[in-house]
Amino acid sequence: MKTEETDILVIGAGPAGLIAAREAARRETKVMILEEHVEIGRPCHCAGLLSIKGLEQLGLPNNEFYVQNKVKGARFFSPSGLSFTVEKEEDVACVINRFLFDQYLAKRAIESGAKIVLNEKIKTIKLDGKEVVIQTENDKFAAKMIIDAEGASSNIIKDVGLKPINRYLAVPGIQYDIENVDVDAKYVEVHVGKKVAPGLFAWVIPLNASKARIGLGCKGANPKFLLNEFVKRRFNNTHVTISEVRSGLVITGGPINRTFCDRFIVVGDAAGQVKPTTGGGVVLGGICASIAGKIAAKAVASGDYSADFLKQYENMWKNQLGVEFRTMLLARRILNRLSDQTLDKIFRIAVKENIQDLFSAEGDMDFQSGVLLKLFKKKEALGALPSLLRDTLRF
Repeated sequence: MKTEETDILVIGAGPAGLIAAREAARRETKVMILEEHVEIGRPCHCAGLLSIKGLEQLGLPNNEFYVQNKVKGARFFSPSGLSFTVEKEEDVACVINRFLFDQYLAKRAIESGAKIVLNEKIKTIKLDGKEVVIQTENDKFAAKMIIDAEGASSNIIKDVGLKPINRYLAVPGIQYDIENVDVDAKYVEVHVGKKVAPGLFAWVIPLNASKARIGLGCKGANPKFLLNEFVKRRFNNTHVTISEVRSGLVITGGPINRTFCDRFIVVGDAAGQVKPTTGGGVVLGGICASIAGKIAAKAVASGDYSADFLKQYENMWKNQLGVEFRTMLLARRILNRLSDQTLDKIFRIAVKENIQDLFSAEGDMDFQSGVLLKLFKKKEALGALPSLLRDTLRF
């Protein structure tokens, strides 16, 4: 069997893998991407809501063919139906078609010089002092180093001695694309509560005024049953048409402890580089992937693939995003412990004290630490402290 050789082998052609490959290939390195599926972008497990600011940070346009809609705000609903709205005057996020988005990223990676090989599921990985050898079901590949972007189900992290994401902290999720509904095309909806979606929340993302992407993630319950019940309540038992069904794991446990070793870097969902508050990983994972691609290209240029050299990748993404991940992980842990009664109390305080104005003025979909820390410090929030402490100490 012939062995195909490259400088950098990227495992996985999702957004993180494609962005890392693009950045590495731009720097005159030989880059190959292995994708286990027969088509880029399928299957899709993403809700497809990306901030315009985040797209800009990744060097991606917000007006390409993959954009289905743009929204200016979000409406949050408590277990009892209390609500408040966070919004900007201008659009803040794009609703994207993830299949088309991934296809666009693949085109950008190829234009930068990367090669994509489809239908290559990895069987074994072997690291030695000179190279990394990957054996797939069909072929054999050798590289100077690996960027692992397999996603939440990464199979090779353990083989190189790294600890994978804690799957116990991953939340099963399901979503439908539905038609024949009445929604506000400019606002996303977020519904919280243990009866709605214990362990996460339910979402309604408008595609237009009559179509929406609706889903939820939950812990300790049947997500399909809860989603069907939510659809009935939200749309008053009216007939809706389900055009597409997707399911997957929502990562909420934060990044893994170590994201590098000799000749190996891990990025994106496989590294847990996902917002613990919402499970969104394209933007922050993409930022980390961009750093990974640049550092991998430097490793090729210098001929140094040691853990000591590749550690700078982890240092860089932690310097840029470490506080964000830690703050959002704390918020998620608190939210997971709150009773529906406490959530309703928080909503009443938020509405009474216009706390939503703080989120509207200073909120950022991706960089959430600033507004979360300000919220923790606001004296108005102290009204919910006894309930927060009670719920936290119950566990």
